Amino acid sequence: MLDISVTVKRKDGTQDTFPVYADSQIAFERWAKMSISAAFDPNTKPKMESLYYLAWLAEKNTGKVTKMFDEWIKEIAAVGHEEGPGN
Repeated sequence: MLDISVTVKRKDGTQDTFPVYADSQIAFERWAKMSISAAFDPNTKPKMESLYYLAWLAEKNTGKVTKMFDEWIKEIAAVGHEEGPGN
């Protein structure tokens, strides 16, 4: 089981954490054309765009985001991810 959450910090200082559910995981893998595990393998130098895109998908799938990725990213200061039980 893959248990991931992402924390989105906005330029206005607000911050939210979102679980990365199956719909976001599948959409990410289709977009990236690789598995999440491969995309975030520290030995392969993961692209930051991949992490931001996964965060956008996770937030979008909660219904909070209506902007397209390129517009949403302009409001974002940083994104982090957590793995493991309870995240």
